[in-house]
Amino acid sequence: MNDMTNFEELLEDFLPENVSRGEELEGKIIRKDREFAYLDINSKLEARVLASEVEDYNVGDVVKVSIVEENEMFVIVSRKNIEINENFIKIKEAFENEKVLKGKVVKKVKGGYIVEVLKLNAFMPNSLSNAKKDEDIIGKEVEVIIKDVKDEKRRKILVSAKEVALKKETETLSKVSVGDIIEVEIEKILDFGLSVKYENIIGFIHISEVGWEKINDLKEIFNIGDKVKGKVIEKDEKNRSIKLSIKQLIEDPWNKIDEKYPLDSETVGKVVRIVKFGIFVELEKGIEGLVHISDLTWSKKIRNIEDFVKVGDEVKVKVIELNKEDKKLKLSIKALQRNPWEVAMEKFQVGTVTKGKVVDVKDFGMFLELLEDVDAFVHISDYSWSKVDSNLYKVGDEVEVKIIEIDQENKKIKAGIKQLTKSPWEIIEEKYKVGDVVKREINNITDFGIFLKIEENVDGMIHISEASKDFIKNLNDKFKVGDEVEAEIIEIDNENKKVKLSIKKLEIVKEKQEEKELIEKYSVVE
Repeated sequence: MNDMTNFEELLEDFLPENVSRGEELEGKIIRKDREFAYLDINSKLEARVLASEVEDYNVGDVVKVSIVEENEMFVIVSRKNIEINENFIKIKEAFENEKVLKGKVVKKVKGGYIVEVLKLNAFMPNSLSNAKKDEDIIGKEVEVIIKDVKDEKRRKILVSAKEVALKKETETLSKVSVGDIIEVEIEKILDFGLSVKYENIIGFIHISEVGWEKINDLKEIFNIGDKVKGKVIEKDEKNRSIKLSIKQLIEDPWNKIDEKYPLDSETVGKVVRIVKFGIFVELEKGIEGLVHISDLTWSKKIRNIEDFVKVGDEVKVKVIELNKEDKKLKLSIKALQRNPWEVAMEKFQVGTVTKGKVVDVKDFGMFLELLEDVDAFVHISDYSWSKVDSNLYKVGDEVEVKIIEIDQENKKIKAGIKQLTKSPWEIIEEKYKVGDVVKREINNITDFGIFLKIEENVDGMIHISEASKDFIKNLNDKFKVGDEVEAEIIEIDNENKKVKLSIKKLEIVKEKQEEKELIEKYSVVE
């Protein structure tokens, strides 16, 4: 009612002109011209009416008119007045019965539109127009219901197109039930789903309900205007809308997953996505499985998955884990191959001599490939019994090594090169024993002793107390580096790998020998 009050002034310019409420009578059309029609009304004067008011009638038809005025030539009559009165009665009946009428939008005015309904002007506010934003509805036919009728004389009428649309939407929605399969038309394609229309109600199909498979871009599958069938999965009475599913029209492929792809089965799929932690492989529409990066290959050298496999590649995989309830499938590529570590354990043992190719060199050592995906580490200290440069070997070199350690738990192999030959200490143990006398050059003198090179990488030490039978305060006073000295091995320390020698012992023995010889030479026999 407030709408009626607010729009009274707006309607003033669009109401029919005041007409005389004269006598009503019937007349027969006897002729027509461009402007007027002439009627026989059983009077000495003919009646004249505007041709536009009887355009739906033909010569010979009888029409009901009302007298407007009379002059010397004609009785001026109006068919419009009769129609307005008749139509206004129809409009009041439609208002009382909530009947839907057709109208035509003739003008845009402040706050709404003027709609011609049964040749009467009615006001339709914007809020009741059902027009979309920026939509031009001038000249269009609309269905309306009469919201209110006020002022019999001025015939002020308020109409609503929105309520007709709401009524129709409600009627359509009442015919639809959850579970129904209906055909809808796509109106919009969004990133997250399809906006569709069923008759006069809107619907929505979420991207997750389009197919059992993962879909990234709906525009690659659908076009606006496409008609698709869907199953109604939800009704929204308040908003007069529905939600549908396309995928529920076909069986969920996961229902028979354990029959088609049982545990430990092998199959071929297509790589559809690559992520940091692995790849997703599509076995069929709606069935994807994950190959974790750790299940791509036995090799630990993989840094970039796309160097190993690319989207679109077909790969052979093995089913290693299946969770039908949670729809999770774990696959493996490396499981199709024998674990190279198992092969290595069969082929290599501690003490095995083999060859490998240098694949990486560090300051502290190098890595050799013994088998595909099986490396061994050689520490720089195991290059040689002598001190060597870390750049002794380069990538690509083939090197013979001896396996010196196998860590099965952590899958690590340690190898050495120097172990291919006897250690200097092994040579010492084989070649020398306590009591042996050696003659060697002095290669170092310290405050506490003299050092002699016994064998390569093995020095022997003569402590200052064993350097002479005589007291020596400073070894440098008697010995020089490069001097050749003779000494007796007095200790071989296997645990600490040390050799101790003595000059003093040889001097004492020599002195005793000389004394003995002198005694034998100069002694007097009684």
